[in-house]
Amino acid sequence: MCVTMCAFSCCLLVTLSVPLLLFATLLVPEISSAFYRAQVSYFDGTGLLVAGLISTGRHFTYCLGDYLGCVKDQFAKELTETFSWETGVGLVAIFAPSMAYHGDKVGTIYFSHEEYRRWAYDPAAGRPPDMMVASNKTSLPAGVLPDLSPSILLNFDTGSEEHTARRQLLADGLPALAYGAKLPGFMAPQHVSPSDGSKKAAVFDTIGYNLFRSLFGVDVAEVLPAIFEYDATFTPAVLGAPLLGFQGRKLAEIRASVMRKVEQGDVARKFMELAEERGMPGKERLDEMVWIALFAGYGGTSNLAYETLKMIQKDPKLVKLFRADPDAFMLEAARVRPPVGGMNPVQYRNSTKISFSSIGKIWNAKTGELAMLLSSGANRDPQVFKNPHDFVPGRENAERLLSWNNEWGDFKSCPSVAGCPAAPRGCPGTFLSMNLAKQTVAFFIDKIPLAPSEL
Repeated sequence: MCVTMCAFSCCLLVTLSVPLLLFATLLVPEISSAFYRAQVSYFDGTGLLVAGLISTGRHFTYCLGDYLGCVKDQFAKELTETFSWETGVGLVAIFAPSMAYHGDKVGTIYFSHEEYRRWAYDPAAGRPPDMMVASNKTSLPAGVLPDLSPSILLNFDTGSEEHTARRQLLADGLPALAYGAKLPGFMAPQHVSPSDGSKKAAVFDTIGYNLFRSLFGVDVAEVLPAIFEYDATFTPAVLGAPLLGFQGRKLAEIRASVMRKVEQGDVARKFMELAEERGMPGKERLDEMVWIALFAGYGGTSNLAYETLKMIQKDPKLVKLFRADPDAFMLEAARVRPPVGGMNPVQYRNSTKISFSSIGKIWNAKTGELAMLLSSGANRDPQVFKNPHDFVPGRENAERLLSWNNEWGDFKSCPSVAGCPAAPRGCPGTFLSMNLAKQTVAFFIDKIPLAPSEL
């Protein structure tokens, strides 16, 4: 009996150890890159999906779960090594569970600056009406999307009448979004001190507190813990992971508590009145704006500040660079640490044939098929940014980054990004986001002394 059990245990151990050892070899960057090239060269359909999921698991393991600071860079590295910068587009297994379940198992991803820009500036670029970033809406429980309308700004084709009208409402109804807007003085929440810069909740709370003061003129201090919980619960849905019904109800509950705060301010009242004057349901548009503020405003801006602080803490010499020119520093930080994954899925409006000469494949993209855009590739394109992996505040072409989907230099040509023909798909809150991130980073590094050699 003992001999039999021992033999069984040994066999089981060997059976489990072999795939684990094979997976461990993928942690070697060169082997991982070779594996990616092989999978897109020789596999299709389900085979490529399975291999792609293994690569994704490898990236998250290698990066210890750091999606924004590391995983995206791993994706970009393997894309650029397999497909040329000149081509600017590659094949990728759909790793988002919701997208894979509701659509094809393999898709295209645009990673060069030129190709990302071509989609983001196209006035007729298609956007999928049934998607919330990487989640199909039918997969989402009630409460994840705005309560009053599931049709969100993300879903409208660039240049469509509704897309233009909603963005213009944001530009005209929210003064804090304007370039050079007069904002209330920066304040940290009472429970946060400059020594808390390594604490994610403290950084996020500081952004959230100032975001709602600036955007709506209201104090959300008492609901900051709930807003932090909201972001942690909501983020998996952005990546296409499933959420349960109770999580959706919790999101709706937290958003309602924030909405009650926002509605007490004059900004919200005037915003709703302006919407009604333009033939839009005022409460519905405000509800959507609170949803956007919690998703892109709070989540995106907080991630930019937090990732920047992590970078500084790893290399304190960067403090001197920040203090020398905070604006240039933050622009470069946004280039190397884009606060979001990239522009949300785009949708082919016509069938398109793409040739991948480096792997000897032809891809026939169907009408209605989704494609992804990767800012971590576009922002490190050596055709635009010299020595793209170096951190150089004030670098040549600094304002050509695409971290907010369009170029910073084009944003500055308009009073507000929300209503900016020169940047048709730019994030409406770009100027406010950068301002809050810069002030938050300055607050948390204020007490970090310079080394004697840097004085």
